[in-house]
Amino acid sequence: MVLDYDVLFFLVWSVLSWAFTVAWFTLWMLMLYLTNEMKLMFTDAAAVVNVFAGVSAIGHLGMQFLVDAFIGHFWMLCLSTLAFSFGFGFLAISASPMLSGNAQKGLFYVALTVISVGIFGRSISLGVFTEDQLEDGRNKGSPAKLVSFVIGNVGNFVFLLLAAIAMPQISPWFVRFAIPAGCEVLAMLIFMSGTRSYKREIPSGSPLTTVLRVFVASVSKISCAHPNNSTLLYEKTECDLDIKPHTSSLRCLDRAAMILQTEPLEQQRENRWRLCRVTEVEQTKSVIRTVPLFVTSLISGIVFSLGNTFFLEQANHMDSTFGSWNLPLPLLLLFSEAARLGSRELCVMAAKRSHGIDTESTKQTKTPYGIPVSIILSTFCCSIAAHVESRRLKVVSTQGLVSETIPMSVFWLLPQYILLGSITGIYENSFALYLEETVPDELRQYMVLLNVGVCGVGIMSNIALVSVVGRVSGGKWFQETINKSRLDHYYWVLSVLCMFNLLLYFSVTYWYTRCYKKDGAEQENVR
Repeated sequence: MVLDYDVLFFLVWSVLSWAFTVAWFTLWMLMLYLTNEMKLMFTDAAAVVNVFAGVSAIGHLGMQFLVDAFIGHFWMLCLSTLAFSFGFGFLAISASPMLSGNAQKGLFYVALTVISVGIFGRSISLGVFTEDQLEDGRNKGSPAKLVSFVIGNVGNFVFLLLAAIAMPQISPWFVRFAIPAGCEVLAMLIFMSGTRSYKREIPSGSPLTTVLRVFVASVSKISCAHPNNSTLLYEKTECDLDIKPHTSSLRCLDRAAMILQTEPLEQQRENRWRLCRVTEVEQTKSVIRTVPLFVTSLISGIVFSLGNTFFLEQANHMDSTFGSWNLPLPLLLLFSEAARLGSRELCVMAAKRSHGIDTESTKQTKTPYGIPVSIILSTFCCSIAAHVESRRLKVVSTQGLVSETIPMSVFWLLPQYILLGSITGIYENSFALYLEETVPDELRQYMVLLNVGVCGVGIMSNIALVSVVGRVSGGKWFQETINKSRLDHYYWVLSVLCMFNLLLYFSVTYWYTRCYKKDGAEQENVR
């Protein structure tokens, strides 16, 4: 019976993954819909896409809290599938000939808002919910389960390739948007058919609450002086817990664990929002110490935003033929995604070789070397993009083309797409390995999602940067069409920003290393 359940659940997982793949490719082409169909300027279209991508990234943190504290992964998957179904349904209606003007625009933006709920809901819960269903490990390695796993993953790859080739061939955009809506409805029906057999985890509360309690307790005692002796701080030592020693940095948070002499200890212990353990305070400190490094994610987010905006608009104005075959533009996304996955695997292999231990216990050193590597590659990516765009604009001026497709192969963009995918993979993996050592296990996922949210803010910052650069250049760099603009100059600006980001990274890590060594020396003295 368990064997049948595992095989059937792989089918459910595959259907949800395939539906998400169709949605992913459709949304990646959103820039072209805005410029070709809604007739927006490419900068305005990029702004819409950046806001959508940024909001979708920022919402992950709040949704993770909602899942842990209240609704659980099952209901989040239900909500995300429902959001995808309605969101793409609204998108299809907005793109149909039935609507025009403000009604069309209004429904379009409502659709993107609903779809964003589906994105961070599916991203957060699908993997964890799948692990919950298969965590017992019974029948592990059995032929039927292995075959279903292989079929599911191979099918996902084949479906990915088919979606990349087939979706651009569909001409009416409302049909393109209706297909993901139909796929999500089908996925929802299949997912809901197994409702009674799913194993559901009851939400046990969010570990983020601990961080909030420490802040609230600290603020509630803000009028009290800093405790001069760590013996005045509260720690629960009577049970077998992972006790963390006290450190002197961020002393303002020590008030959360300070025992007031004016009230009985038992009375203070009853209110966990007024008195926290030293371990809880130290966990919060470890979270705060990593926050400055997140600043580097802002500029990285600006670079990440180029793939489905300006790079895609360039590709749309270049020759996409390969012999007698017209190359679908989403294949560029496939190359980028392959580079992302490959770079992640290389990071894991490098960390495994560096530490000489198995993958499951691989830890990154206190200096996350993958992050500066990704920043350096970002500089190369923007520089290469600037060179390619300069060459493209020379072809435009030589042949007197303004809005036509220019006789320059889209394969010129392949290096920058591969670099962009590699940057994303290295950055994500390096940050995850870094947080694995510096942040408590229960808070690690929140810090990963916080970094995703900061990248989302960086993606939206591209809007402000384009506006500032456009004004400084007197409007010459960003005009009504990409062939009249000077995106190459903008890419050079991003290259300079990436070099500044590298200096910022080294400054932050130098500060963090000093802070870490100081705390480590204090802990040794205590011992």
